[in-house]
Amino acid sequence: MKNQILLLLVITMLLLGACRSSKPVAPTFYVLEFPTDRIPEEIPFTLPYSLEITDIDLHPAFATHQIAIREEQHEIRYFSHHEWAVRPEQSLTRYISDYFKNVRIFKNTDIRYWNIIPDYKLLTSIHQLQVIKDGNDYLAHLHVDFQLVMTEGTVTVVKHTADKTRLLERRNLNLFAGAINDMFFEELHFFARKIQYELSAE
Repeated sequence: MKNQILLLLVITMLLLGACRSSKPVAPTFYVLEFPTDRIPEEIPFTLPYSLEITDIDLHPAFATHQIAIREEQHEIRYFSHHEWAVRPEQSLTRYISDYFKNVRIFKNTDIRYWNIIPDYKLLTSIHQLQVIKDGNDYLAHLHVDFQLVMTEGTVTVVKHTADKTRLLERRNLNLFAGAINDMFFEELHFFARKIQYELSAE
């Protein structure tokens, strides 16, 4: 009788352990946002123009909440339990707007104008936004194009392209999100300085 009770207890514990191990894993969410602690010093003057930030054109493979990892040249997969809190094209469009509003290169900056036709539009295309696995190394990869175009005639005035990778210290998606955030800031800041130089020289 004692053996039967002991066996029943062991089976019950095993079943409870199996139930605990099958508990669904809660997803972890990551954000891309303008780093307010890196606001550049104010420029000496503001350009007397209005700027509209258009929605980012993001390659469809990376335009979801899922974070992509590339392990082969023509093959990507997605992390199961790690996602963007907001789709990257939405968060990075807001990021650009926050940058230009803080730096004040233009007299007016907004994502959408209803009452006026802006002087310029900023077009952004992102071709890759992914983790790359290279042997035992993991890299953050960002390939982005910025264009400043005149609204009238859609003439490109300033453009900048960056295709960058950054080695991650370890396989950690918080480090990946931070690397993307930093690289995006650096390239946007470089592009903004090109705008300032080109338009002030006119």
